[in-house]
Amino acid sequence: MSTRRRSSEETELRRASLRLAAQFTALIVVLLGLAGVLVYGLVSAQTRDAAEQTLVSAVEFNSPREAPLDVFVAVYDDGRLAVSRNMPSGLPDEEALADVANTGESRRDTVTDGDRSYEVLTTRRGRDVVQAAVDTHEADEQLRRLSLALVVSVLAAGVVAGALSAWAARAAMRPMAEALALQRRFVADASHELRTPLTLLSMRAQMLRRRLAAETDARIDVHTDAETGAEIDAATAREEAVQAADEVVDDTKVLTGILEDLLMSADPRRSGPLEEVDLVSLARAAVRSLQPEATRRGLTLELDAPDPEVTVRGGQFALQRVFTALGANALDYARSQVRFSVLKSGRDAVIRVSDDGPGFPPGFSRQAFERFASARDRAESKPRDDGAGAAPRHYGLGLALVAEIAARYGGSVSALPAVNGTGGVLEVRLPATRKHSGSKGREV
Repeated sequence: MSTRRRSSEETELRRASLRLAAQFTALIVVLLGLAGVLVYGLVSAQTRDAAEQTLVSAVEFNSPREAPLDVFVAVYDDGRLAVSRNMPSGLPDEEALADVANTGESRRDTVTDGDRSYEVLTTRRGRDVVQAAVDTHEADEQLRRLSLALVVSVLAAGVVAGALSAWAARAAMRPMAEALALQRRFVADASHELRTPLTLLSMRAQMLRRRLAAETDARIDVHTDAETGAEIDAATAREEAVQAADEVVDDTKVLTGILEDLLMSADPRRSGPLEEVDLVSLARAAVRSLQPEATRRGLTLELDAPDPEVTVRGGQFALQRVFTALGANALDYARSQVRFSVLKSGRDAVIRVSDDGPGFPPGFSRQAFERFASARDRAESKPRDDGAGAAPRHYGLGLALVAEIAARYGGSVSALPAVNGTGGVLEVRLPATRKHSGSKGREV
């Protein structure tokens, strides 16, 4: 691994660890903050209850001299006012005394004098009007000190939690980062090794095509085809060979594009360019490429395209893989027919591939798109082989790749209920780029 690649992976690991640590720290701070608010609320409520109890007890004293030192009492009796010693300025509250004397209803007030505040309770006891006041300065100071202590504790706990979570997150994520790096290297190495023979294959196919197309021998050589028994001439055979060479060249281009797309999908740090892709053209290409296999299996391929163009933004080769995977899955289970449909539905471009096979079992639509899942009972479908007498091996990756590609471009994939109770229907929805209109048409 190069120094630059190693440095990039270390930077990515550090950033991921810091993001995880920040999220954990934020959670810890929020939880501790809520606990601190709860504690502050409980202490504040207890303080208010204690002051209330002190006031209620103080108004029961018959004489101001009997009141505790931290409680100030005033008694108003027939124009005479008796107050506690060291009564602070601002007390007693004569307005409250006069009001209670006239109305007989108790009053609760707060009197402020400079930096001091007092809770005052004025009530009538028989013919007397009694007023009790409690200094809340010390209680307020205690609440302020408590709030400061809670804030400092939460911040300190946040710093400690951040440091510990950053260390733990880095230690926990390192094995995953190394596994991801190993996966990226494997995909890059495999793609590099496969790209070279594909390039050579493409070059040789192009050279073969030029050579076949350049032949100008006018002699007609008639011979019998070994498989069909039909008589064909050399010109026809040469034309078919040129067409086959063109198809090989096109297939190598598709395979090269798939390799590039695999490299993009294997490395989340890289994103391929998005372009407008016509799904109808991709569907036609998929039908053409799958037609020989469908003919060999005795199946009919249909393309239903109500609109001449249905475009989305994405990667051409990735979306081509969607059609290929859906078509290959349908061919494996179809009894006689596979149908591709490409249409517009509201703001979505819709791809549907249906077959007349056994269909999906109930409740299996989610599992169908998991890796290595077998969505349908292959024993109920028409038996297939690869031409050598052995059934092809399936790994359950095609539909999982379809789901990943659809999610990459903001879409979704689902298994729909079969029409008339039989067959399987797979639907991919992708955001369409613009509206299209056209006459309905079908290709077979």
